Amino acid sequence: MHNERNKRIIRDEVLFRRLVYCIEKGTGPDQRRYLQENNLETNNAIGFRRIDNINTNLKDFVSTGEIGLIKFKRGSWQARAVIDHAKRTVYMIATERTLAAIPKNKNRKSPHYLQSMLYVMNGDCIAKERQMTLDDFGIPIFDSNVLEHDFHDISQGQFSREDDYKLYVISYHAERGEIKSISALLLSKEFYVVDEVSLMKYIKPDFAKLSEIDFTEVSSDDVEENREHLVTIRNGVKPRLRENEKKA
Repeated sequence: MHNERNKRIIRDEVLFRRLVYCIEKGTGPDQRRYLQENNLETNNAIGFRRIDNINTNLKDFVSTGEIGLIKFKRGSWQARAVIDHAKRTVYMIATERTLAAIPKNKNRKSPHYLQSMLYVMNGDCIAKERQMTLDDFGIPIFDSNVLEHDFHDISQGQFSREDDYKLYVISYHAERGEIKSISALLLSKEFYVVDEVSLMKYIKPDFAKLSEIDFTEVSSDDVEENREHLVTIRNGVKPRLRENEKKA
């Protein structure tokens, strides 16, 4: 069982469906309602709204019983992760663009929270196809103590390395309020894909055409890039990650 957890994603159809619903609702109907209810001259806050929508949906539709939320901050930035204590799994949500931007920034002064979480939680997950990293040459980007300390700040004592929780990233790409791709990813600490499950089958057709309200969002990816100083993912890690995504 231990070895399988390092190689494959535990399929949880019910939780997958709920997570997809939260993301789909947050990027589509919730955004449209906001625009309909607020007749503003500009909509620069819409990127923030999408993330807030999704996090609120997680609280309303996912957090129950054995499944809860981990709440943590990066400065003024508030983040949420879903934790399933029964299956010992944690889920983080990120756009493909944001996920693609994290691993190669060698000039960071502090680790991105996904770097810390993957280092501690998925450190024993090895991808079949991988490239040499600075760690392989004994030149770690961040000291293990820094990553461990950051992980403890994030987990807030809800679980520890010894509990062997695994981190899954729900990665998605949206255009004009519609989900174009969404997957659950088991990543190694170097951000290489160990296992992947497409979640597109949980997407429900949205018959309320978004074209009825024409808007251009300020991408929350740009917001997080400014906060986290992110750059581009390694070639071959996730071929379908888009370099020039439309802002969602």
